[in-house]
Amino acid sequence: MRFPDRRAALSLLLAFSLAPAFAAGPEEVRASILAQSRERHPALSPQDLAAGAAAFDAGRRAQAELNRPAPGAAEAVEAGRKIWTRKFPNGRSLAGCFPNGGRRIAAAYPQYDPRVKRLVTLETAINQCLTTHGQPLMDAGDPATMGTVLAYLRSLADGRKVAVRATSAPARERFEEGRRLYFTRMGQQNYACASCHANHSGQYFGDTAIPSPVGAAVQWPHLRDGRPVTLQMRVRECLDRMGAAPFPAGSDELAHLEFFLAYLSNGLTIRANAWRPPS
Repeated sequence: MRFPDRRAALSLLLAFSLAPAFAAGPEEVRASILAQSRERHPALSPQDLAAGAAAFDAGRRAQAELNRPAPGAAEAVEAGRKIWTRKFPNGRSLAGCFPNGGRRIAAAYPQYDPRVKRLVTLETAINQCLTTHGQPLMDAGDPATMGTVLAYLRSLADGRKVAVRATSAPARERFEEGRRLYFTRMGQQNYACASCHANHSGQYFGDTAIPSPVGAAVQWPHLRDGRPVTLQMRVRECLDRMGAAPFPAGSDELAHLEFFLAYLSNGLTIRANAWRPPS
């Protein structure tokens, strides 16, 4: 198993995590991370890095091309569409809660909502709509319900550029909380998300190249064995691998982490429902 030296990882992590403390806000943090990414991967653009492990692995990239569209993607999108358009007893639907029936909106999430004073992900917004109409909530960690709905909703934004905003003070605070969580060591292995992704992207963990944080919010959900896996679901899997107790599905912590990663993907094109091999 090829994996970075722990002492080197610690020194790099400390140096990198302290740098944003001198930045004025989210855009400066993003610029710093993009600059580090350009230094580490001068031949790859941010959009290239959005391919995840395939950005560094020609074999995996070829597999991804062969599996486009991803097996099971059409079925997942259709299952999500049925849930999205299904009528509630009052005649309304999830589609009626969102502008343009949900078309093109996914590129702007997560977003801070001053009315509820919290960061709202697509999962949160969907469950807010269900609450409004007296319907049972969906489990944010369930691929068969929330996963398929996100597969459909993000397919409606395919080709759009990620455009999340952190202009208000509360939004900037949530971004900073996501950054803090990303760089915080936790779990039995004492790793942070940044230990691998920020400092060792392109290197290998086992037989898989480590993706960069740049572009990490672009291709979700991924289709694995025909099942849609959202970004939050994947973060929970990674925490489990780190020996850390995963944050609850739909939690504020996961929302803040997703916000941080989405902001790093600003300006990159959404290519939802990409294929991923079993893992």
